[in-house]
Amino acid sequence: MYRNERFQFSGKHHPYIINIFIPEQPVPDNGFSVLYILDGNAYGTLFNEMIKLQSRSSEKTGIEPMLLVSIEYEGGEPFHSNRVYDFTPPAAEVELPARPDGSSWPEHGGAEKFMDFLEAELIPFIHNKYKTNQQKQTIFGHSLGGLFVLYTLFQRSRLFSHYFACSPSIWWNKQAILSYETNINDKHVKGVFIAAEPVENKQMYANGLAMYENLSGCNKDLKTAFFAPERENHMSIVPAVFSRGMRFLHG
Repeated sequence: MYRNERFQFSGKHHPYIINIFIPEQPVPDNGFSVLYILDGNAYGTLFNEMIKLQSRSSEKTGIEPMLLVSIEYEGGEPFHSNRVYDFTPPAAEVELPARPDGSSWPEHGGAEKFMDFLEAELIPFIHNKYKTNQQKQTIFGHSLGGLFVLYTLFQRSRLFSHYFACSPSIWWNKQAILSYETNINDKHVKGVFIAAEPVENKQMYANGLAMYENLSGCNKDLKTAFFAPERENHMSIVPAVFSRGMRFLHG
């Protein structure tokens, strides 16, 4: 079983609700591994249920009990417009495609401030309040969240040990994320898992595969993987790859 604790943070640009799911069992000697979940409104409860069920038989599933930190926004919608600000890198000039509904893009370019919030406020709070395993700190992000995962990997790789980017929006601002791509020299980073749907939705598949190939080619000692499940779309891919990604990263 898991118990739930909720906290509010003012943040640097807008408030957050932090939903924490804690295993109700003795804490391992090394502490609980931690999964930080972006777009927690959409995925926090889903991932908690998946981890809760599978961790009952870790020896079979490869999924261990862990502390889940769901980063959420106020309101009930699964994808708040503030995510666009939090998950996108700053840029002097931005060139974006038209949105499907014809609306203008929300405010964007706040990834540095969001990383500041994670580094200075949220991560220390979690470390101080709970006994956690510093060698197993994972961040998960989907779509623009996946873009932020990669941006964090390139800009402040020390923040997490494992990076899970699902359908990362590498296309954002004419693939500006590629200008940040670098060798990962931080030995604290243990693994990177990238997944993308095998359809040409803003070239998610092609861009994700190319990113994986560059990372694995330039970082021979880094555990990396790419997975493209057949017949999955941009939303269905999340539950389809979650367990596989977690087993790879922590196996």
